[in-house]
Amino acid sequence: MAKPLTYAPPTPQDTGPQDDVDDLVLALHESGLLRVMAGGARAYPQLLTSLLKAIDADAIRSGIALAGALGDPDPEAAEQLAQGIRKARKDAAAAAADSRPPGFLRLAKRAHDKDVRRGLAAALAALAAVGSSLPK
Repeated sequence: MAKPLTYAPPTPQDTGPQDDVDDLVLALHESGLLRVMAGGARAYPQLLTSLLKAIDADAIRSGIALAGALGDPDPEAAEQLAQGIRKARKDAAAAAADSRPPGFLRLAKRAHDKDVRRGLAAALAALAAVGSSLPK
């Protein structure tokens, strides 16, 4: 029966933490991030002052309200809406590629399509909801 091998590959010497820091600094320098981080650290007081001047309580409340509105729909409805937007973008690009825009009669004929009417009804309902929330 054969003897098992007793060879063990040499293990690399443990590099010290200073070598790791040097590698990190070199990588940051080569990517340009070191200069960006140094500039941000130098300009920190001015950046913070500008940020605090730009953001007030009304802006924060508005952001929270908009984020809440985006979180309301269920995932299935959001996916259906996203699919409709993707299809609309593709169809709109195809229609825009036509050299001549359609005339009024051609547009009126499209109103016979049930999907067109369904889309118009949804758009009008959305506009009505936005309009009802506007100040009088």
